[in-house]
Amino acid sequence: MPRLSRWRWGLTWAAGCLFLIDLFGVVFHQAWVAQLDQALIHLIRQPLSHPMTQAVIAVTTAGNPKPVTWVTIILVVALVIARRYRASFFLLVNVLGWAGLGNFILKNLVQRPRPTVNRLVTASSFSFPSGHSITVMLLWGTVIVLAGRYLRQSPGIRYLITGLASLWILAVGVSRVYVGVHYPTDVLAGWLLGFFLLTVTQWFLTRHGDDF
Repeated sequence: MPRLSRWRWGLTWAAGCLFLIDLFGVVFHQAWVAQLDQALIHLIRQPLSHPMTQAVIAVTTAGNPKPVTWVTIILVVALVIARRYRASFFLLVNVLGWAGLGNFILKNLVQRPRPTVNRLVTASSFSFPSGHSITVMLLWGTVIVLAGRYLRQSPGIRYLITGLASLWILAVGVSRVYVGVHYPTDVLAGWLLGFFLLTVTQWFLTRHGDDF
């Protein structure tokens, strides 16, 4: 596995720093956090037609724990059958470890209440960071990494998977704001932390030149 590039590390450290800024602003109730949230909520929560609203709800529901668990199981089984054991471990660490346990711990440390106005779906637990956002970043980010590894000879398919996975990451995050269960800064935190942890896990598993 080639070493991670400088631009990847640059993006990773930038994501980590922005996450810490976001975390600081939320924990210490900085005015800019409320201003940013209100501006983005006003932009995102524009009225949509009923079919479009139902589509957004379907997208956000697809990021719930049960669908994510089934997708993860299917991918892990496929990787094990293909004898890609390190890749399956990479996926499990990201989804079950970071996105599952890590997100749970961080939510309960920060304890940010969720928005309470005009919710379109139900949601429990605390708000920061967005569990859906960190999960889709880690799950589909893992898929992007593995596609880059296994589909080097098929660039068209690799680019298609990367593009679709990236759009899905964006769609699920934005949907959490639209349905009224997260602030935009929760979603941004999930994306930023998820990307940072994705890189850290990839580096840890390949730092001695081991391959997926």
